[in-house]
Amino acid sequence: MLRTLISAGLLSTALLTPAVASAQSAAVSSDDPSVRINVAGRQRMLSQRMTKAACLMAQDIDATAAYDQLTQAYELFTRTDVALRDGDPSMRLGPETHSDVISALQRVDPHWATYMIIAEKGIDEAYVEYADLAVMDETGLDVLKFMNIAVYKTARAWAEGSENLDLGLAITIDIAGRQRMLTQLAVKNVCLMREAEDPTVYADSLANAVELFDSSLLALQDGFGDIGVIAPPTTEISQTLREVSELWQPIRVVMDRAADGDPISDRELSSLARDTELLLQKMNEAVGLYAASTSAS
Repeated sequence: MLRTLISAGLLSTALLTPAVASAQSAAVSSDDPSVRINVAGRQRMLSQRMTKAACLMAQDIDATAAYDQLTQAYELFTRTDVALRDGDPSMRLGPETHSDVISALQRVDPHWATYMIIAEKGIDEAYVEYADLAVMDETGLDVLKFMNIAVYKTARAWAEGSENLDLGLAITIDIAGRQRMLTQLAVKNVCLMREAEDPTVYADSLANAVELFDSSLLALQDGFGDIGVIAPPTTEISQTLREVSELWQPIRVVMDRAADGDPISDRELSSLARDTELLLQKMNEAVGLYAASTSAS
């Protein structure tokens, strides 16, 4: 069943709205640095999305939708992992040419090798044992750690060699892309802490994710030169970030409650997971617009 899902090519563009997908297709060319940073950054989100989906499956919270997310995120991560190294015309990527980026991607491999075994088991059995989640979460965080380094190196290596992308915009795309990951990391922590022997570990991680999303969103909206983040280069991006902020505020209220130790019911977790999907889509739209504006400039 797993190979059938992979061969079907699920979710190659599912995280792009039609408008953004069309804009990027028209605006970018093969090996556009902004696209490469965007795609590499998406791997961070997928690493946390799989564990989040597995946790929802284990707790029987919207299990069918969670299963779809797990299978689709697994397939997209796997395809993208190859594409970032060898190229993939459908993703507008040529082969990676920077040795330091290749080395950084290779450092992800041993952690992904462990992570993918549990993900594949969950896909094949359509069920995830809660005992597997601790290992999945630990290895998923390792994948995230080393993938984050790879994105950092990708942004700087490709900005340095590009005539169209300066370092400030590369950093901004990196930070905007990281917001997608934080949405998944936060919901994952809310889910995991409900069954954990020591929920404070997940509560602390949740609080940190909420704080980082907040501060990064402000930096993206206003610009923050101290860390290299530029102000929105187009009115469309500025408006999209405002919409992100509107979606984020009620989500943050629930996440703050969870981080403070308030019990989150099945119904509340289900609503939080659905609402965060809208936030993820809108944040992904913003990242896509950054990439498209860079290529069009």
